[in-house]
Amino acid sequence: MKSILPFLIIAICLTFAAQEGKGETLSGIVEAIDGNNITVNHRRESKTFKLHDKTKIGYVSFLDAEKKIKPGFVIRAQVDGDGLCHQMWVTLAIPDEKLKPSAEMLAMTAAELHQMTDTNGDGEVSYVEYATAIYRSPKHGPVGFEKSDRDKSGTLNQKEFESRLEGIKWYRVSRKTPTEWHSEFDSDSDGTLSKEEFIAFLGSTAHIEVFLKRADHDSSAGITVEELAAFIVTMIDEE
Repeated sequence: MKSILPFLIIAICLTFAAQEGKGETLSGIVEAIDGNNITVNHRRESKTFKLHDKTKIGYVSFLDAEKKIKPGFVIRAQVDGDGLCHQMWVTLAIPDEKLKPSAEMLAMTAAELHQMTDTNGDGEVSYVEYATAIYRSPKHGPVGFEKSDRDKSGTLNQKEFESRLEGIKWYRVSRKTPTEWHSEFDSDSDGTLSKEEFIAFLGSTAHIEVFLKRADHDSSAGITVEELAAFIVTMIDEE
């Protein structure tokens, strides 16, 4: 027992150290700036973290705007357990209300959506234009936008914009009817989608049990066309 005790103590200490050092991703609207301390409204709660000399800051689609963090701007920050930020994305202010695509948008082509989103008519879509009309997420929006901006111009041309659309749920599911989606993924043609077939439709196992419960209204372990249609509506509403 004596020989085991030191190992148990070390294991417990390491566990507590890991818990204390656990970081988090903060995202939301900047509330205040005090030197290197940034306070952000993260999930309706004020959170303060600190920048340091090696903090990597990405100013997403600032173009001609001054690259400076200001209250009202939107950020995503990787913060460690000591409250230090090691990487951050910053965007100019965007609307904060929930964004939902209109019925007209669901029927638009990618080219039509690009033209609609490009409000200043310069042939390019800035992050503010994108977040105002297409997709609004402080946590995922800036990162996805930067990845799609392949030429690092700070904006999305039509080809880059179309690539970004493919990663947005409401756009992807609106490209076909529920009947067409159901037929495509009902691999055994039994009239329902099994769990595996439903996962193939989603393209991910993330939150699968929650989504299955939501889609399979009668708990029959099979999702009908009607149930899939209702589920797709919830996907669009949540985006």
